[in-house]
Amino acid sequence: MQHHVLLNLFAIFGVATAVIVICKFLKIRYIIGYLITGVLLSPNTSQYFADMEEVDVYAEIGIILLLFTVGLEFSFSNLKRIKNYVLIGGASQVFLTILLTAGLIWLLMRPSVEESIFWGFLYALSSTAIVVKVLQDTNKITTQHGKFILAVLLFQDIMIVPLMLFTPILAGAGDTSPMEALLWLLGKLVLMGGIAYLLARFVIPFFLKTVMKIQSQEVFLIALVFIVTGIALLTEELGLSLALGAFIAGLIIAETEYHRMAISCFLPFRYVFMSFFFISMGMLLDWKIFTTDLGWIVFWFFFTLAVKAVAGILAVKVMKLDWKTALAVGFSIAQIGEFSFVLAQSGLEYELISKNNYQIFLAVSILLMSVTPFIVTQAENIHPTFLKPFKTKRHVG
Repeated sequence: MQHHVLLNLFAIFGVATAVIVICKFLKIRYIIGYLITGVLLSPNTSQYFADMEEVDVYAEIGIILLLFTVGLEFSFSNLKRIKNYVLIGGASQVFLTILLTAGLIWLLMRPSVEESIFWGFLYALSSTAIVVKVLQDTNKITTQHGKFILAVLLFQDIMIVPLMLFTPILAGAGDTSPMEALLWLLGKLVLMGGIAYLLARFVIPFFLKTVMKIQSQEVFLIALVFIVTGIALLTEELGLSLALGAFIAGLIIAETEYHRMAISCFLPFRYVFMSFFFISMGMLLDWKIFTTDLGWIVFWFFFTLAVKAVAGILAVKVMKLDWKTALAVGFSIAQIGEFSFVLAQSGLEYELISKNNYQIFLAVSILLMSVTPFIVTQAENIHPTFLKPFKTKRHVG
């Protein structure tokens, strides 16, 4: 049954508003409300939204706008200050997570090596949307653990491209070797870096200065949308992600004198479209999986939390930072990321993951995302909590 797009938006916003009001009354985070909305609107719950491709479009726009505003608030100069966190800390977290996950799953479940590695790919990514939003809301994005978390998330968002490229190779469907694919990717990244430098140095500052002569906020907003979509489409043409292009666009505009005005223009749009992403994730889930595989869901929930926390902690210790930062970072990124859902769908297509395991993965991911706001908010209290038993023993002795 086909519905007018406005009727679909009316239904989505209506259900979302009702659910979020109830969640607010019960003191439950709004992100959980969006996920619950998605489950209620899922084709597995109601046939009304059996064919809702628009939601996927809005979800992708939400991620693009999120990463654009992250870039706006960070800038190239800030990025340079944490380049070691990005390159060393981010790489350590991703590869340690892949190794730990693949190794443990192979030992426990004995799937093929290719399947084990693919599960490592899925676990390597964390939720940029949720973690960054909570860090911003609590003014912790400039703390030491906040900077490290952001650096790791940025590296993960870049890594989605090679992980997507290697997925068909893992499944035996690729026509190029892993080394050729990696070299091709590095070439594209270097090319994009050169283009970004030219745009930031010469093109965009002149373009925005010309636009601002009109002295119209509406025209300025339209110009920003033009820049973001243009750079995002350029990165997609190069075989990179739209989201990475949006982040680069944000970094470029952050270097201009108009970055504060850009932030104020985009904030309202970001929250609206980001909600569609979480609603669409909820719509993918078949709630019946909780009645058939609850035991496995509980097991993989704690397995994922533990493995991702340990990998994050080890990545921080590679940088020789203190245990307080390590614990805060490790537990804050101990969830599944938005891009993991894109990767999981690719794995489903190449038969690296079964339909039932895909549903279990969705259920575990949504549960972890639901508890993430609480964990990130309390991250700085994790270290004192761990130390308390030892202090008590020392006092008794």
